[in-house]
Amino acid sequence: MKNKPEQVETVFILEDDKNKVDHRERFATDEDIICQLADEIYRCYEKEAREYSQSGDPSRAKIKEEQANRIHIELKKIHQRLCARNITIDTPICTITTLVWLKSKLQDDIEVEKVKNLFSKVVSSFLVFDSLGDCRKDLLGHEVIGNIFLIIDAEYGSSVVVDFQQLPNVKVVGRYGQSSLENETVIDNYDDLCSRLTHDLIAHYNRLGTNCSNKHDAKTAKDMFMKAHKLCTIDSEF
Repeated sequence: MKNKPEQVETVFILEDDKNKVDHRERFATDEDIICQLADEIYRCYEKEAREYSQSGDPSRAKIKEEQANRIHIELKKIHQRLCARNITIDTPICTITTLVWLKSKLQDDIEVEKVKNLFSKVVSSFLVFDSLGDCRKDLLGHEVIGNIFLIIDAEYGSSVVVDFQQLPNVKVVGRYGQSSLENETVIDNYDDLCSRLTHDLIAHYNRLGTNCSNKHDAKTAKDMFMKAHKLCTIDSEF
């Protein structure tokens, strides 16, 4: 949202038109908003805790850490109750999460490798394509399974993004790189890319954890929440 007041950290919008949903500011359901809200508030208190700690005020830092944990737990409970309305017992939950990067043939592999190393322990697999045709073929042919988070080089047009967004297992599509067009949907900074991806994955794993918990799959739920927690640690680096 443009021109928001300085004291406003984040704005969430409940949007009826799913074509306008971007999973960062606009959300189609109250469940998605709550999941993202839990992450935002948690990170806000964690940031304040680090600032107090760095300024030599450990008592206030401890208070902020306790608030972060309490907010995170309470919002997660609310989210669990909301999700319980829509989850059927017999519906299998796919927890496989694949990070896919569709790069240009001229793109430097250094950043690709850095992203791979950063997220390798929290995603099921990391795949790289330098051909749009090969990427589209594998995704359409279900060669790539699970929940897909897709990074696309900025040289590919917005129509390519729209095509991939139509696939049911593609959860997030982000364009990255330098573009000659002024387009706010293109991420042109490596740290911003990692922060955005971390943010989206945290919300994703929190949802999976809640869904598994509601199906009484405690072990898988714990694994999902642990991945979300690990991502919160990664996010503090940016």
